[in-house]
Parts: sequence; structure tokens; C-alpha cells
Amino acid sequence: MRKYNDVELHLLNIQIGCMLRLARLKKKLSQHNLAILLGYNSTLIGRVERFENVSSWDKIFSISQYLNIDFCSLFILKNKDDLILIVDESFQLEEKLTVEKTHYYNFLKKTIISKFDLLDKYKC
Repeated sequence: MRKYNDVELHLLNIQIGCMLRLARLKKKLSQHNLAILLGYNSTLIGRVERFENVSSWDKIFSISQYLNIDFCSLFILKNKDDLILIVDESFQLEEKLTVEKTHYYNFLKKTIISKFDLLDKYKC
């Protein structure tokens, strides 16, 4: 098994949050409703989606199972374009788009691009 560097691990955290958010939005669930369905706190769902801290694997596993996402696929780093598409699709599915959320999505895309640029520097 190959070892991921720090930048790749950070990108994986972003990817996991983005993929879980997209699946939740496709099911038209709020973070609050998903948390209730799983018996969790909505703050936990938000933190996982915003990759603010590493949650316990059992929580991520439960969320992915409920949202019908292959758990293992969360840990295979996608390319920059695919990850940006996930962010863009999530943005389009947002029902309550606030200025803060718009800024967040823009920040997220900039972060992804800068991390992939940094990754490219590692490869040189």
C-alpha cells in the first residue's frame, strides 16, 4: 500500500467532506435531518463535510452507508477536475445559498487548486 504525503492526506479530507456533502444534497437532506436519522449531532455532520477535524471512522462509515457511498472510494484521491466538479455540483444543489456558503465554495475550490499545485511541485 502506498503512503500518502501530508498534502494528499489533506486533499483526501477535503474529498471525503465534498463527497459526503454531495450525496446528502442529492438526497435533499439537511445536515440536521441526516444527523437525526443517524442519531448524531448536526455539528458532527458539518465538521466532517468541512473537513475541520478527523472524525472517528465509524461515524464516517455510518454516514457513507446511509448515503449509499462506497466507503473505500472516499479514500482514493480523485484528480483536481473531478474534485472541482463535485464542489460545483454541490453548489448547484444548495437550496439555501447564503453569501457565507458562496464564499465557502469559492474558498474550497481555491484550496483544492492550490493543494494540487503544491502536489505538482512535490512530483517535480
